[in-house]
Amino acid sequence: MHALYKIRKNVDFHCLPANLACKIFDSVISPILLYNSEIWGAYIDNDFAKWDKTVTEKAHLKFCKLYLGVNRKASNLASRGELGRYPLQISILKRILRYIKNICQLPDSCIAKQVFHYSKELYMNNNESFYSNVIKVLKRYLPELDDTMDLETFTKDTIVDSFIKKSVKDNYVSFWNDQVRNSRKLSFYYTFKKKYKMEEYLNTIKDPSQRRMFAKFRISNHKLLIEYGRYQNIPREERYCKLCGTQKVEDEFHFAFECQNYENIRNDSSNILKNIFQMTLVTESKQNLLSHVISSTDSVLIDLFSKFIAKCFNIRDKSLQTRDTN
Repeated sequence: MHALYKIRKNVDFHCLPANLACKIFDSVISPILLYNSEIWGAYIDNDFAKWDKTVTEKAHLKFCKLYLGVNRKASNLASRGELGRYPLQISILKRILRYIKNICQLPDSCIAKQVFHYSKELYMNNNESFYSNVIKVLKRYLPELDDTMDLETFTKDTIVDSFIKKSVKDNYVSFWNDQVRNSRKLSFYYTFKKKYKMEEYLNTIKDPSQRRMFAKFRISNHKLLIEYGRYQNIPREERYCKLCGTQKVEDEFHFAFECQNYENIRNDSSNILKNIFQMTLVTESKQNLLSHVISSTDSVLIDLFSKFIAKCFNIRDKSLQTRDTN
């Protein structure tokens, strides 16, 4: 964490393209976090659901949220998902397998290899060891492996990068999809986030403030009552918009497409957005339209829509201040 804050003092992550910011993290911070993890990594809990509580992953999540410009209450799943980042435990497993592969290539007289063989003997005698723990981790991703397998053959015959991609990363994406689908906090996010990858807007939107506001809108880390109301113990169905008096829940769709408080901004939008806003569609179709727009790969459309969202949030803040003053 100290290294992350040190870099933050000298580099404004918000001004960097996402791929460059991630490259800096992977080159400078990650090696510190994962130092010697090819050993201690075999003794950690590899449960995806529990991993976020570890010091290592907390630092990783801190970076993700710092870059996106969201606060600590933002969803861990969405914060990693926007950047297409995988939990560091996957990198640790990759390091472990490469370490074992290198160990096996050493001469038998090498102390490191002798220790590895001793660890294997403990495993063969049903005792816990480095060897047994690695076997346990592999079976998590490849349950068809039997007890007769040995790590020497596995690391020799298996292309590590391919195994990590096809078995481990795919396993995490399945876990991630299940978690997002069942999260009420991410119900809006689930409507449009279909692929686990770095989102293009992070590299195409050049204005850091505009990009930050758009990220907050996408992952529901904003002050709309659909999200903010949960911290005020307001029932979800009663989180009404305070600005239009329609008794409609102030969610992302209402904010972007319905609320009359922002109608002037919609009317003053470019023709591309105006045509979208003025389409005569039933509510369900308009909700699908919002999902289509927010997940678009058209850099022009995303730039226009993210500017619109930023303007609406500014108007919302001013309107609420005026309302509270009066």
